[in-house]
Amino acid sequence: MRYLNSILASLALTVVIQLLTLGIASAQWYNHYAKLDDFGHHVYLEQHELPILAHGPTDPAPAPDGKHLAFAARGWIWNLNLETRTATRLTKGPGIDSRPRWSPDGNKLTFVRDEGKNTAIIIRDLASGEEKRIDTETIELDPEFSADGEWIYYTSGKTGSLNLRRYHLSSAMDEPLIELRQVERNSRNLPDGKSLMYLHGSGAHRVLRIRNFESNTDTIALAQTLTYHLTADSHPAQRLIVYSAPIDNDYHLWTMDLDDPRVKHRLTDGNPFALTPAFSADGEMIYFVELDKKRQFQLMQIPTYGGVAEDVKIQNWDLGETTGTLNVKVVDDSGQPITARISIVREDGYPVASHENATYVDPQTGRHFFYLEGETSFSIPVGNYQITGVKGPMTPSVKSMVQIQDGQSSEVTLSISAIWDAKAAGYVSADHHVHLNGDGHHRATHQDALQALEGENLDLLAPMSWNRWERRIDASIIGKETEKNGRIVAQGQEVRSHFHGHVSLMGTDKAYAPWFWGPNNPKLGDPDRSNGEVIDFADQHDAFTTYVHPIEIDSDPFEQLESGPIPIELISDAVLANRIGLEMVCAWTSPLGNSHVWYRLLNIGRPVAAMSGTDMWVDFHRTMAVGTGRNYVRLEGTEMSTEAVLDAAMAGKGFVTTGPALLFQVGENAKPGDVVSSGNKDWSATLASTNDIDVVELIVNGEIVEKLEGVKAGETREYQGKVNLPEGGWVAIRAYASEIREDSWPSMHARPFAHSSPIWIESIGSTDPASKKTAAADLIRAIDASEKIARQAYGEIEMNRMMNRFEEARKVLRGMLD
Repeated sequence: MRYLNSILASLALTVVIQLLTLGIASAQWYNHYAKLDDFGHHVYLEQHELPILAHGPTDPAPAPDGKHLAFAARGWIWNLNLETRTATRLTKGPGIDSRPRWSPDGNKLTFVRDEGKNTAIIIRDLASGEEKRIDTETIELDPEFSADGEWIYYTSGKTGSLNLRRYHLSSAMDEPLIELRQVERNSRNLPDGKSLMYLHGSGAHRVLRIRNFESNTDTIALAQTLTYHLTADSHPAQRLIVYSAPIDNDYHLWTMDLDDPRVKHRLTDGNPFALTPAFSADGEMIYFVELDKKRQFQLMQIPTYGGVAEDVKIQNWDLGETTGTLNVKVVDDSGQPITARISIVREDGYPVASHENATYVDPQTGRHFFYLEGETSFSIPVGNYQITGVKGPMTPSVKSMVQIQDGQSSEVTLSISAIWDAKAAGYVSADHHVHLNGDGHHRATHQDALQALEGENLDLLAPMSWNRWERRIDASIIGKETEKNGRIVAQGQEVRSHFHGHVSLMGTDKAYAPWFWGPNNPKLGDPDRSNGEVIDFADQHDAFTTYVHPIEIDSDPFEQLESGPIPIELISDAVLANRIGLEMVCAWTSPLGNSHVWYRLLNIGRPVAAMSGTDMWVDFHRTMAVGTGRNYVRLEGTEMSTEAVLDAAMAGKGFVTTGPALLFQVGENAKPGDVVSSGNKDWSATLASTNDIDVVELIVNGEIVEKLEGVKAGETREYQGKVNLPEGGWVAIRAYASEIREDSWPSMHARPFAHSSPIWIESIGSTDPASKKTAAADLIRAIDASEKIARQAYGEIEMNRMMNRFEEARKVLRGMLD
């Protein structure tokens, strides 16, 4: 219990610190499912805890008779005859059915039904086909029959956390079992009939716990950190469990004797991605799933006591209804085949999964999508289907309806064209902050990322290798570059110094260590650390540092500094660093809130680069597309390369955006990143957007000096006017939607937004005296607030490096007040 109390105390501190430093994490993101009270980043909940739609089999569940195995595939539950290898479909509705479990007598199946905004527990009688439903307005997950078949154990979010409950099938009595914070799910009966094993995930900890109902005790059987695929099953007769757990990027199968947990037996070898293990009825075999080269799941089996893993090939798929063929082709406006983002949905809402690549869910809209290269064919049940295609945020959605008839082939060709041609205008596009792998279901490579780049018409992608505490995800490929058809993937690193503010490193082939630290982390060395050390490392290795996902609120963070809306070391680092970036556009944060910080830094003469990143994961199944946040830059005759794009971004030669294109010029030919003289100047701009934009604002030294009309979706508008520029400072333009939107396709950001980098007046880093003085005073207040929060978090621990940087930055700023 001392260990548990220590964990809970640590988690309580974690929550306090996250609330201070992160604000409301969903401010720029519409959570599609009911919000839980103890999750800041709801996307982690949806990605790691909710079911997956895949064409191949997932969630194997061996039947009590030893002859059958239930699984999920294509959104339905199937029953596989292990002798004939024929899979018979059991469900067929529009919901995504998954995670089946058998009743002890084999007459019923219970499973999860995901309906897009809600999940429910279904109990299906196999003889009659009748279904019983356990459901609330929030999330329900992971049902398990009790050993006597009288109860359903399941997980529900009705308390604000995902807690275990049980439902009596005869009386409909429903009662809570366990109420810990965040996640309790994946419950499994132990063979004694009086104990339940379940997963508990909270903060950085994932543990397997055992609740003994007879003794009313709850103990930890296995403890891990940030192991999101820690799924487990119990042996039908022995106190033996099997679970999936990682070694860096790999996921292996392990068995463990509950009476001697000191020894774990690793079953799998090599570099597997083995997930969701389940014992056969006799306990001699373990079924699980792995990914093939197309990122399709395949059913596998391995002997319980070790041996060679084998593919369980399904010979026949019996849908139980008539089907037809859908041939889909995507071309550009000249008729040439292209790669595009595709969504196929039946008229009742049923989504079609890709059989050639990973299938994703846009967490903003709940829309399923995948990438299609040129053309392919689908064998699907008869009905009416809508096919939607886009190729990045500058292409309006192209839609086509088609009727699939019994035994017939139907053809659909989508012709996709952009309303603005970046290449013709002299721009290349980059997403400076994504992740390749992060414990998603679709382990990814640079080749997978390149397909997404092609499908989103993005030129450069910078995945950040990152840590799962002791695991260094993609550590071996930092600095790796992969190029195909002129598109580049360049691997960097994210240093997750949590409380201090996350920072990215671009242009380095050497990893910075440590990868993480902070007051709510384990003390694995001297805690006296600072992000300033990361910036020094970047300077020494000719790399570039950016503060990522900084501000999550739309309002001015300087009006609520006591709540910690600004990353603790951002201001002092931005004041002191020779070169640094601020992620103005990110999937999770507010470009308006970020603007308040950026403007003040520009006003003191710091040419902080406006950077843009999506902060998505190529291996996630619930994620927005790469390039949702992107940076368009001018290379001005320089051949495209990772270095050239990064140099142009650092110099501010372009604009950041969640979709719209926004070009800006002042005087005769001064563009963002350039210098213009003061005085009365002509200016011009071009705005093109596939979404409605109702706010366009001309900004001088952080002040709105002119407001203009926006554009309707699909429109392009030219602007021109005159502006009186002071003797110092900067001028820029921004455009955005005034209201956050649930559906912004082809973009996946809640707020369509674009902002030009500044054009400097007279010289780069020039200032307007009044604006400079006001900004410096505000920045001092921000550092004071950061120091107060830091001292409260660290307590008696001396943080001299950070405190010295605070004082050094204040000294610089005080010199600007005279």
